[in-house]
Amino acid sequence: METLARRLAAIDELETWKLHCHGYSAQDKQSAFECAQPLWVKRKVSEGTLYLHPDVIAELRGQHWVPNDLQKRMIWASVLASAEGTTSRERFKTIKTCILKKYGRDWWEDVYRRQKHAFAAKERIRKQSASNGPVVNMLIANTLLFGEAARDQVKAALSMIPKD
Repeated sequence: METLARRLAAIDELETWKLHCHGYSAQDKQSAFECAQPLWVKRKVSEGTLYLHPDVIAELRGQHWVPNDLQKRMIWASVLASAEGTTSRERFKTIKTCILKKYGRDWWEDVYRRQKHAFAAKERIRKQSASNGPVVNMLIANTLLFGEAARDQVKAALSMIPKD
């Protein structure tokens, strides 16, 4: 199950995990999902592609990256906010169907409400990064002072996201 869990944790699209588990029993799938979830969360946070309030990230770290129910809603909101490209509309519908089926309408409405904040933070981070230019981005990547300033900007953007 460890191999399957590591393979799942490397897949960005959470809603597709079940498609990668053909031939496994329901119990094995559940076990793999439970093992993969904290690995996925830790990876996405370290990549800076999980849009959560900094305090929530600290809580997840303290929980060994195992999210509680509220944090799962925040994570799904971040996943929705991250959807880009030509298939983003279909992906949105797939995620909505998946969430409605597994958790119900109230849960979905909470995720949907939260994704607007996550999207706003993502866009603010993207615009800040795009406005830096290649030289500044190189300084950010290679110097402590500029790197710390960039992390402060990201933290400020993520702080726009409600933590409860």
